[in-house]
Amino acid sequence: MTTEPSNPHDRFFKEVWSRKAIGRDFLRRYLPRDVVAMLDLKALELVKGSFVDPQLREYHSDLLYRLRLKDGEPALAYVLLEHKRHPKRSTPLQLLGYIVHIWQQEIEQSKGGGRVPPVIPVVVYHGDQPWPYGQTLQSALPFPAPLAPYLPDFRYVLCDLSGLDAAEIQGNALLRVALLTMKYIGDPQLAARLPEIFGLLAVFGEQRTVLGYLETLLRYLAAAAVTVSEADVSRALVEVLPTLEERIMPTMVETWLERGRTEGIQAGEKRMLLRLLERRFGKVPKTYQTRITTADADTLLLWGERVLSAQRLADVFSEPSPGEPAG
Repeated sequence: MTTEPSNPHDRFFKEVWSRKAIGRDFLRRYLPRDVVAMLDLKALELVKGSFVDPQLREYHSDLLYRLRLKDGEPALAYVLLEHKRHPKRSTPLQLLGYIVHIWQQEIEQSKGGGRVPPVIPVVVYHGDQPWPYGQTLQSALPFPAPLAPYLPDFRYVLCDLSGLDAAEIQGNALLRVALLTMKYIGDPQLAARLPEIFGLLAVFGEQRTVLGYLETLLRYLAAAAVTVSEADVSRALVEVLPTLEERIMPTMVETWLERGRTEGIQAGEKRMLLRLLERRFGKVPKTYQTRITTADADTLLLWGERVLSAQRLADVFSEPSPGEPAG
């Protein structure tokens, strides 16, 4: 049974990119042109299930598209969302594990016969800073030159939204709305950009498609956009989608009530973590207090699990190891 990710970034990504039309549009515009030329995007299918380790599913989201090459051979495009505000050096290792898992399944299903299909790994990143680890495994985890040829390496497609201006973000209206929202989700200027983002949906009128999509978008904003209020969203809707604002109001009330409950719970978790750290290590420097104040639920859980085993305060806040859930 597939476990739904608890992180709002993961949920939004999975809900949006599970729409085949958006998946096709994204691959058409963000894969290299020579790769797109080989793929039959009309044959795109969403593969059910997940290749993420069951213990990590609440921390990571993965989507797998099955396509065919235009010459008739099968191909798989594997899409992993790296959603953390800080890039993870271990991401290529995660991708490598997923690729090997996919190939193992294909070999087992074919009983050892036939060729394994190509797998095209794609990372969608929307942190505050540019992605620093290149686009290959060995650029993130370099080895001495004489040894490098004997060790794994591969290239992945990187869609780094932090390095793109709003005008450079391509796609149809639904895809651009998703990418722009993800790009600015942590930006203090997001509220001012909401009319521009919502306005892209005006082309759909009052279709049921846009109502369902708008509900997904509002839930994401309520759960992840700490600089945006219900009033900001309502003003933007009245400005550019006035006929939909009243119809979407029940969803807005529900999502912001849930946001209030979640924020209350997380505030208590942050106070508890700070007290535990002070009892274990003494006074906590302001830099760490700030990180606790701005941390999301997954990161708080990870730090809380480390408190009892960490030898130093810095160990609690260190970057996760490759086998550890990312915070």
